Amino acid sequence: MGMKSETRRSLAGRCRRIGVALACLLGAQALPATAAAPGDCAALRTLDIPNVEIRIAKVVEGSYTEDVSVGRPMRTYDNLPAFCRVYGFARPVPESRIGFEVWMPMKGWTGRLHMIGGGAYVSNISYEEMIPRLTDGEVAVGTDTGHSGTDLIFGWNHRDRIIDFGYRAVHESVVAAKAVTAAFYGESAKWSYFSGCSTGGYQGLSEAQRYPDDFDGIISCAPGNNRTNLTLAFLWNYLANHRPGDDSRQILSNDDLRFLNRQVVAACDTIDGVADGVIAYPPACRFDIATLACRGEAKAGTCLTQEQVEAARKIYAGPKHARTGEQLYPGYPFGSEGVVPDAHATRPGWSGYWSETANPGEPSRADMLRYWVFNDPKWNWWTFDWAADVDAMHRRLAPIFDAVDPNLERFATSGGKMMMVMGWLDPVGSPIEAINYYEQVEALGRGETVAERRADTQHFLRLYMVPGMGHSAEGPGATHFSSSTRDSVPPVSDATHDVKAALYAWVEKGEAPGALIATRYVDDGVDHAPGTAPIAFQRPVCVYPERPVYRGGPTEKASSFACENPPHD
Repeated sequence: MGMKSETRRSLAGRCRRIGVALACLLGAQALPATAAAPGDCAALRTLDIPNVEIRIAKVVEGSYTEDVSVGRPMRTYDNLPAFCRVYGFARPVPESRIGFEVWMPMKGWTGRLHMIGGGAYVSNISYEEMIPRLTDGEVAVGTDTGHSGTDLIFGWNHRDRIIDFGYRAVHESVVAAKAVTAAFYGESAKWSYFSGCSTGGYQGLSEAQRYPDDFDGIISCAPGNNRTNLTLAFLWNYLANHRPGDDSRQILSNDDLRFLNRQVVAACDTIDGVADGVIAYPPACRFDIATLACRGEAKAGTCLTQEQVEAARKIYAGPKHARTGEQLYPGYPFGSEGVVPDAHATRPGWSGYWSETANPGEPSRADMLRYWVFNDPKWNWWTFDWAADVDAMHRRLAPIFDAVDPNLERFATSGGKMMMVMGWLDPVGSPIEAINYYEQVEALGRGETVAERRADTQHFLRLYMVPGMGHSAEGPGATHFSSSTRDSVPPVSDATHDVKAALYAWVEKGEAPGALIATRYVDDGVDHAPGTAPIAFQRPVCVYPERPVYRGGPTEKASSFACENPPHD
């Protein structure tokens, strides 16, 4: 796959490079004519783009206050460089109403367009992540994914709205953004990028699979790409931690998860040769949870009852299809059970995702099953059939909602580059699922040996497994290495410390990335401006399948660790 992209590019790939993908795909047609000379922001209000309505086109200087915010107070963002803000809707089908934002710097444009991914099922556009792109001189793009709010009822009896959220909104938004950018500057973007975590990571993989010519470079962080089965894993974890029919009490309490996590870390902390509170390589952890079983009267915080041991075992094992025995979703690794962004988190590890935050007596994403699968507002999760109902969910949602196709040949052939990033302690999407997907892509690479197929794949796709990182940038490890995804600002933005800079160098200069250096700040950077906090320690984040191993020297230095392949034992 990869070597082919070195020698030629598809027509679509060349079109993408100059930002006129629609024109190339349609033959001799060109992009819509502008209503005024380049640089006239207000004139973009009348720009004619098929199936697009532009509502706002105006220059913003100094500060910006959100027009609307769902589920949080409206915010004002200050000290912004002057930019042309375009807000509009794409309507590829009658039921669609895909909102998008395009922020274009009035001065100093780098020629880059960079789209920011979403999170969970919320419609809020992450201006916090668009602003750094703007201040770096890039066109920043975001989308509301075609709905408003966080309630999954938006897709009830509205299949096209599910499709918009599932994959169409990102594509339609970036196509519109490229046309707006070309009209405003009088030239197309030289490079187009996408970065996102969680839902944003899923969106990045979906783009590479479904619309491989939309982006030159993609950062896919913590991708929940096996999305239907991920939702089933949430349900599995919830049911595993409740007695049948009892939604009022957890078997494993949040404090039990903290206790379990402390015991696991104590047993497996030194896998990498250093005692630092971080399990660097969970697959090598051979912890036996049975050692925590109470040997008499149960006392909270000192042992687990047999019922609690069995609940944890089910979650570590993951769900299986009741009829076929197929593993639907990987279990969660040691260290993920109680990982928290800080010591004061009220819902550590698994507890943050096995139930709804606002309603702990309901499985997380139950509304997807209630409205999108069974079309029954009174559906009860205790009736779920792990054979027939799994099949029904796959049949109705997987074609829309999953981004699991390992054939990335079109993305590779058109010159695309992707960096996947996953935390080893992620309690949301299992880290093993990210590895499974990468290895499926690698298995399709050209070559007779594993090494040859890996080299072919890593010509366009590299996976980084981050020790001590939970979801996105949470966790006790060195988790700061990205200036284009949330809560992960590195101390310096270069191709060694910042995954965004590494991707730019790969796409624009052909400099393939190696190991990154991730940073842990003192007190995780609390009360400091991003990237300015004192550094506690740094660690290499290796290109999978390599992992960091201590080789001597100051343990706070990344240079004291080497990236090595794990032993095959």
